[in-house]
Parts: sequence; structure tokens; C-alpha cells
Amino acid sequence: MYPAFEDAGKEPGLLIWRIENFEAVPYPKENYGKFYSGDSYIILFTKKNGSDFSWDIHFWLGSDTAQDEAGAAAILSVELDDSLGGAPVQHREVQEHESQLFLSHFKSGIRYLPGGVASGFHHVDPDAVEKKLFQVKGKRNVRVRQVNLSAAAMNKGDCFILDAGKQIFVYVGQKSKKTERLKAISAANQIRDQDHAGRAEVHIIDEYSSQPETCRFFEELGSGSPDEVADETVGGDDAEFEKKQEAVVVLYRVSDSSGEVTVDKVAEKPLHQDMLKSTDCYILDTVTSGIFVWIGKHCTKDEKVEAMKLAQKFLATNNYPVWTKIQRIVEDGEPSAFKQYFSGWREAEDQIGLGRVFTLEQIAASMPEPDFDPSSLHAGKLRSLAKSGGKAFGFMPDDGSGNVEIFRIENFELTPVDPATYGMFFGGDSYVIKYTYEKNGRQNYVIYFWQGQDSTQDERTASAVHTVQMDSKLGGRAVQVRVTQGHEPRHFLRIFKGKMVVFLGGKASGFRNLRDHDTYDADGTRLFQVRGTCPDDVRAVQVREVPSSLNSDDVFILETPNASYLWIGKGANDEEKEMAQTAVHLLDPVHAPITVNEGDEPSEFWSSLGGEGEYKKGYDGRGRPLLVPRLFHCHVSPAGKLQVEEITHFKQEDLDEDDVMVLDSGDEIYVWFGNKASEDERQMGLKMAEEYLKSDPTDRSHELTPIFTLKQGDEPVSFTSLFPSWNASLWEVCGP
Repeated sequence: MYPAFEDAGKEPGLLIWRIENFEAVPYPKENYGKFYSGDSYIILFTKKNGSDFSWDIHFWLGSDTAQDEAGAAAILSVELDDSLGGAPVQHREVQEHESQLFLSHFKSGIRYLPGGVASGFHHVDPDAVEKKLFQVKGKRNVRVRQVNLSAAAMNKGDCFILDAGKQIFVYVGQKSKKTERLKAISAANQIRDQDHAGRAEVHIIDEYSSQPETCRFFEELGSGSPDEVADETVGGDDAEFEKKQEAVVVLYRVSDSSGEVTVDKVAEKPLHQDMLKSTDCYILDTVTSGIFVWIGKHCTKDEKVEAMKLAQKFLATNNYPVWTKIQRIVEDGEPSAFKQYFSGWREAEDQIGLGRVFTLEQIAASMPEPDFDPSSLHAGKLRSLAKSGGKAFGFMPDDGSGNVEIFRIENFELTPVDPATYGMFFGGDSYVIKYTYEKNGRQNYVIYFWQGQDSTQDERTASAVHTVQMDSKLGGRAVQVRVTQGHEPRHFLRIFKGKMVVFLGGKASGFRNLRDHDTYDADGTRLFQVRGTCPDDVRAVQVREVPSSLNSDDVFILETPNASYLWIGKGANDEEKEMAQTAVHLLDPVHAPITVNEGDEPSEFWSSLGGEGEYKKGYDGRGRPLLVPRLFHCHVSPAGKLQVEEITHFKQEDLDEDDVMVLDSGDEIYVWFGNKASEDERQMGLKMAEEYLKSDPTDRSHELTPIFTLKQGDEPVSFTSLFPSWNASLWEVCGP
């Protein structure tokens, strides 16, 4: 083992080595966060997960580092990786273009300084006075870069630090926000401690400073005045997450078996896990989010060592910028950031389905039975929940027994629905459902707006507008949930207690019963797909009466003028068979159902569907890749552009009262409004979530994914449980 790495990765936390004469030399902890542009570094972040550890290795390349030093950093990173059993994820970082994960390791931000080991740098004299002006960029993950010592280098949207020796000034831009100011002060304190042995005094220059204090800052700067500081638009974006041109994600197989490196294209999206072979090495080119190097577990050590070199050659071949992010990962250790590009992924049996990682206890909390035993959740039950249990599995504010009011969009206005027909929806319409329940002695509200797959865009828009208006009348206390047909949250399904039916077409003004609507099939033949996991979540959805609508994994009801058939697919489970018996009596109370097992269909069954035909047969074992929760900080730039910055290792304190946050659970999306978010940002909340989903590489659709809109102080448990801990009184304690 390489001597410098002997004890690395055995304790949680951060370790840094600097490359000196092609060796990894431990970097003084007091200098963590300070990087010299002429150097290369290796950074190891160790995280403890229960009794296990996970590791991220970053090798950081300064903009002026020598090529040999950069190569040494890459090679020594592989040595460190091997010493930890090949389990870490490796990241290549380039100055000014670091990943958000890298930046998150440095709570006071990172700072760039010129020079390095090769230039003769040894240490900073704390008493030396060489004035420097630094620009602080970023609201969460901060970069501190040196700029020209002039007011011309400043703007009103950012914060700046003037290091004048024993006096350090933090100049707060008029348009900067609270979190940016706090980060700038933290960065100034770090400069004081690292460069001046804690002996400098920090002064804050903001809107509350006196004129003499402000004048002193510009005197120390050597020129300028507040009026000469440029507008905030000059400072550029702190972070942009705008939708880019449609990118083609491509998987390549990399080989050097012939003595020369060859790169062969395997496939474009959609990609499948089966395309990855254990004996090979692959490059996944995501275009907009860098590239991944995947190492099969049966690759040779030479191939592992060469992996990053191959990736860098790949950059040059494709004319990608030198700072393009590269991550090296190993088989069976793939992070969700990699798996999200694949349409199907076989997870361990105890983690099947649901779209995101749940503990058994979290799943039990979403079950109707108060004494539910989590240990009963075997792989088959989990798969059933994933397929038929509804979306947004974690959102279960109560058992669905609260008060319900349903309105349908007619001529862009809300029309009350007859309570006798609650649970009956039409795919050509949109609805608004107001749900009221009591908890802890207080009335709470959820407003669902359900959009049929064939409803018009105008009707969908009207449902969203009326939801916002209804919430306003409730004092802004409701959780708003966008629901699209076929993607209903589990709680939504439970409201209707197994009596939810979705019909094709639209609702007629004279609707009175199950057969009285304007798109009822005159020949009396209808086909319904039945899904459910318990009596409260079963539902029937009308589909086209053709063979291709069938699926071996489900149960179907075929209603004809003379009989009703209960078709049992070979992959249907016992719960679905039982639930279908309830549904068939709801749909056709006249005829006793004829049970038909797949493969034993009578000729009358097929003739009602237009003859035998092909349909989907069974389950291939590939579920959706499990995704870990991700938090994004959203705000509108001075130029009116949507900006989004990911926050890694997030906690409750990262929720910014000034702005809007988007929390992606891996299944549903939450849009959280801080109490001090601007009206423009509030109005853009749903658009922010949709824009995020458009740029999301998974197969989730921005039109179909459930989106929850909620306010600071009214967070449901499904939201708060995604954080390591939650303090309901946090903002009261912190104050304004």
C-alpha cells in the first residue's frame, strides 16, 4: 500500500494530499479549502453509512498545473482507490468547474490563489501586506476567486472581500441575498484564520454602514465609490440550470486489446443494464453532465489504471472542454447519478421498486393497517406495491377518510360533481379535488388537480389556476398536488376506497350512472384494467378493447352485452385477483363474472376484442432505477432567468427562506416556497419543477410525474422524512 494512504478512509471526514515531486503529501488541515492554481490535489471524502463506509475520491487540477503533476494525481488516485478495495467513486475536478459534490465538502467555500509548489511557494507571512480583492460566487457552494484590485471588478449582485492585511472588509452588494452575505462573511473569517493567523479584523460594509465606513473601504481599495459599482447583471450567473438543446446520451465500449485504444458505440438512449458486460470497460457520454467511466468487475488491473486516461483521450477526440467532468465507477457500486440514464435496472430484491429508496419502516407508515408488520414485505409484495400501489408512496398525511369535495372543469370554471359519483373520472376531463382532514387538532388541506390524459391543454391550465385560487382562499395552507391520469399518488387512490373508475372520453351533462356518458361504446363492449394492493387502493381504468391492451402481469375485466369476463394474467398476484372480484361487481352488477385464466380464453372472449393478437407477456425483472433524494435551490436571476443549484448532503438548514427549493424524492417532486420568496418565484414554482424534469435524464415525464407544491411551515411528513433530521421550530429559533 502507498505509505501516505495507509490510514485513509477509516474515519468519516475529509483528507487532502497535494502532489509534490510526483508524490502525494498530506496537506495541512488549516489550509483546507485553499487551492493553488499551479498545483494538483487528491481529496478523499469518507462517509459512514451505519456500520459501512462510502468514499468519494476527487483529484483536483489547477488551471496552471503541469501535465506531469496532473498525470500523477490521476495515477495516485487509482492507488488510493485500490487501497479501499476499488469501492470509491472517482471524480476529476478542474479549477473553476468543480462539481457541486466537491464544493459541498468545504462549508466556507474554496479559494483560488496563484502559484504553487513548483513556483517556490512555501507559506504565507501573516504580517505581509499585499492587498487582494476576492469575488464570492455562489449562494450555497461558494468559490472565492481573486479579481483585479478595482471597483470596476465589482457588481451589486455579489459580495466581495478586500484583504488589506490586518483589516479585512466584506463588501455586501445591494442586490445580494442573505445566504450569500453569510457565506461571504464565513469566507472572510477563513481568510483571516488561514492567511493572517487569526490576527486580522473583519469589517462588514452593507446598507447599514455609515458613509465614513463605506468611504474607508474604497480608500483601502484605492479607487471608486458605491455609484461606480456595476449593476448585478454584470456579475454573471451563480449557477444555471437552463434547458439545453436536446442532448443524445450515448454508451461506448472502450478496448485496447489491439494495442491501440478503440472506442465503439454500443447504443443511444434508451439504455439497458444488460448492455454492460463485466469483462469490459465503458464510457457513458451524457453530453451535458460529463462522462462516466464504468469498470466491469472482471477487467484487468491495467484496464482499471488506464480508465481515466482513456476518458481524457475521449474528451480530446470529441473536442470536449478540458474541464468536462469525469467520474470513474465500478460494477455493483453504481451511484444513482449513473443508473438514472438507464431505462431498466435490476436492484437487490429487498430494494425492489417504488422509484426511490424507502426503509421498511417508511413503507409500513404508508400502510392502512395500524399494526402492519414491515417484515411481511417480501420481494413479491414490494413488486406489487411498485406496480399497483400508486405513486408518491411516502405521501400519506392520513388514512384517506377525510372530507372530499370534487369539481370538474367545465368551460374553464369549477362545476361541483355529484357526491354519488365520486371516484368516477373521465380521461377527457380535468378535475380539482379539495381534501380536508384533521391532525393535531388543526384542519389541514390537500388540493389535488387531476388531469385526464385526453383533456385539453386549456382545461389542464384551468385546473392549475383554480387550485392556486382555492389555496389562496384557505390562507395558502394547502399542499397542492398535480396528478395526471395513471400516475395517481397512493393517498389519492385511498380517498375513494376501492371505487375509483376512469372512463375513456368526456363526461356528458346528463350523467347519471356508469353507462350514461357521451362516449359510451354503443355496442356495449368495454375493457378495464384492474390494479390494486388492498381494498382501499384498487381502481379500474378503461382501455381500448383490443388484444394489445392486455398484460400478463395484470387482471382485466371485459364487459360485453351478454357477459362479463374476469381475465387473470399469469403474473397477477392473489391480491389483484381478489380486488378484481370487487371491481367487476361495481362495473357490471347485472352479470355474474366468468373467470378466464390466461391461455384458456373461449372464442367469444377473443371475438369481442376483434380476434387474437399480441400483447405484453410478463415481467422481465427490470424495475426503475432507485434514485436518492436530491435538493435544488432555485431562484430567478436579475436577467429573469431560472437558476438552479444542487445541494449535496443536504439538511433542513439548506432550505432558503428567500427562495424556492425543488426536492426530488426520486419519485415525486416537491416545490417548496420560502416565506420570503418573491412573487415572481412563487408564480414560477410549477414551471421550475417542470423545467427540472425536462432536463432530468431519467425516463420520468415532466407531464406525468406527481408534483407537490407546499409552503414553509406546512411540510408533510413525506417531505420532512427525506432530511436527516427535522426541527419544526427551526425558523422560529433562527428568527428573521
